[in-house]
Amino acid sequence: MTAGFGGAGTAGQPLLRFGEPEEVARMVLFVIADATFSTGSEFVLDGGILAGQPTVVPSDD
Repeated sequence: MTAGFGGAGTAGQPLLRFGEPEEVARMVLFVIADATFSTGSEFVLDGGILAGQPTVVPSDD
């Protein structure tokens, strides 16, 4: 699905790479096997893109 993107598809992402299918599979395995006390939660697998870019706060100097 991401073939041919090269590095252009990851520009601006905190991790600077695409996620691997195994990483998604591990999250699914965690949810079905270990997340027994988690109900109605969302688990975002986006490499940190929704965390946004760091905000630079100007100093008062």
